[in-house]
Amino acid sequence: MKKAIVLLMTIGFIALISALVLVSLSISKRSFDEVVYLQARNQFSVVFKDFIMILNNNTAKIKKVEELNYFLDEVPDIPPILAEPKTGVTIGFEKMSQMGKLNVNYLLDQIRLDVNGTKIEDLERPFHNYFSRFSLKSPRLLLDIFVDTIDKDDMERGAYSEIASEDYDFREGKIYSYNHVKKIFDHYYKVSNDSSIYKIERELWEEVFYFGDTNKSKQFLDCEQSEFSTMNLITQDELIESENFCELFTNSEDQYLKKLKDIYNISDFNKTNQYLIQCTITFNTENFNRNVRFDYDIKTGKVGNIDKNFQE
Repeated sequence: MKKAIVLLMTIGFIALISALVLVSLSISKRSFDEVVYLQARNQFSVVFKDFIMILNNNTAKIKKVEELNYFLDEVPDIPPILAEPKTGVTIGFEKMSQMGKLNVNYLLDQIRLDVNGTKIEDLERPFHNYFSRFSLKSPRLLLDIFVDTIDKDDMERGAYSEIASEDYDFREGKIYSYNHVKKIFDHYYKVSNDSSIYKIERELWEEVFYFGDTNKSKQFLDCEQSEFSTMNLITQDELIESENFCELFTNSEDQYLKKLKDIYNISDFNKTNQYLIQCTITFNTENFNRNVRFDYDIKTGKVGNIDKNFQE
């Protein structure tokens, strides 16, 4: 049965690659020389919908952790490297799990809600540990700015930390993308004049954090997909050294590890939980370039957090 599922998933992605080649072949070079920007954008929309349909068909078959791992690790991405010779069209598709990372919105909202301070040290630790990698002058100020983007009052936690008073893009109590985070970095630099903030580049940030829901029931830190660099951010002085994070947090009698397991909902794959994968679709022609990054929920098949600025 498992081999049949794996075969169907592989066939699905082979069909995807074949379909995209047919799409590119159907659009002649002559046509692209003549069509306007709008027509090329419409063609991208068709490709985007085809990708989502194939994602729906393949992820519906994922019921167990082994099937998820095969989908993430064995089903090949399509790097946007080579253009199709006759049309000059370059198409790419890349995917990766978000659930081995830390949900920045959830952590910030839990800090806001922890009025009694019972969990705040553990919730703030990942930020402090992460910021320490870049030798920032005022990590406390930066964290205050982050937390003030989540609460919906106008009270400042630190000096000039209420960024929403200057930028209405932060009035919704959620961070949506790295471009949103970049505005926080710019505000921090304006207040602190600390240029070290710009050492935190997009790739470095997205290795550790993603932009999920604040709802606690949807939280899930996948111990199968988590890296040492992420797990070590949430711990105290000593680094976690384990070859199996799932076994460590599931079987340990250590009260501290049990507390972390509860705060971060550390577990292996469960189809009943939200499970986000980050996808990037590339569609480039001679006069049209589009790269769109978004989150896809395996549980519901919904697309979210479309990074509209990650294009052209």
